[in-house]
Amino acid sequence: MKSFDPNFDRQKLMYHPERVAEWLEHDTTSGPLYTEMELASFCNCRCIFCGVDYLVNETRDIIDLDLAKKILSELKSLGNKSVMFSGHGEPLLHPQAKQIIEYASGRMSTSVTTNGITLTTDKLGLVDGLEWIRFSINGCDPENYAKVHGVAPEMFERVLANVAGVVQRKRERGLPVAVGTQIVLLPENAPGVVNLARRLKELGVDYFSIKPYSQHPLSRNRREVDYEHLAGLEQQLRPLEEPSFKIIFRAGSMAKAGQRKPYDKCYGTHFLCFVSADGDVWECNVFAGDPRFLVGNAREESLRDIWHGPRRKRVLDFIHHQMDIGSCRDICRMDECNRYLWRLRHPWPHDDFI
Repeated sequence: MKSFDPNFDRQKLMYHPERVAEWLEHDTTSGPLYTEMELASFCNCRCIFCGVDYLVNETRDIIDLDLAKKILSELKSLGNKSVMFSGHGEPLLHPQAKQIIEYASGRMSTSVTTNGITLTTDKLGLVDGLEWIRFSINGCDPENYAKVHGVAPEMFERVLANVAGVVQRKRERGLPVAVGTQIVLLPENAPGVVNLARRLKELGVDYFSIKPYSQHPLSRNRREVDYEHLAGLEQQLRPLEEPSFKIIFRAGSMAKAGQRKPYDKCYGTHFLCFVSADGDVWECNVFAGDPRFLVGNAREESLRDIWHGPRRKRVLDFIHHQMDIGSCRDICRMDECNRYLWRLRHPWPHDDFI
């Protein structure tokens, strides 16, 4: 079984040279490389750091099963290689999440990010075809979990039991799925992170990722976190690490908080796609909901027509020539990809001396 790359801060576009070369030559790509699909637009948590304002607002959309299958089939035909089921809601609240995820797993690399509350025994089969599943656990004990997630304290042990169920299924069936966990590091949960790591190690997960809070540009929920005062946690966590249990302390991302981006344009959207639960297709997942980034709706036209259509060209023109890169998310998922692509477009002296 091949090991997975646990470095979330490293971009992987260099492993797809044919697609990057296509973009360099034609200033576009034939289709997305990676897609994030939202199965449900609502959530069963009310996290204090929520970037999409479930503290004050939510919609109630779920994607139709037939539409989801249509989109996944069209993505495959466009050369899309991977899909993550996440979005702005909790994907496993979709009553047919298992069927959709299994359908996707038969066509491309597939993953799920979930809070894990509803991953009951009858849904465990959805992990069989996944490359990875990641549980967002942002509280470190029942009371802390209740405070951060905005749910009943007993949900903490329920989630850990569901994680244990996935680990057991993985072991019994010899599944290649990487079982990961992550926490958004906050002053509210920092004191319990080491104890949580011990619990997760005992459960047998493959890794525990400690990531920074990132301010969403469209969110009314605003927070500031000083990560310099929390950096010492990494040294406390490292002794727990073993070959079978990785600690991923995302210090690189934390260091970027509040820093100016070293590029002036976002090129990364040429390689990804975001589909919301109502079928809308967005050029950027962060700005889903902002009409300036809406490129079409998969119920009304094919993804191929959307990807190569005039509306998307107008959106790309806006992104490349009008959008202020400073208005993007502070720590964007595509940041490292953009640094790489910007360097390809704007080479430095001596780059030819390999």
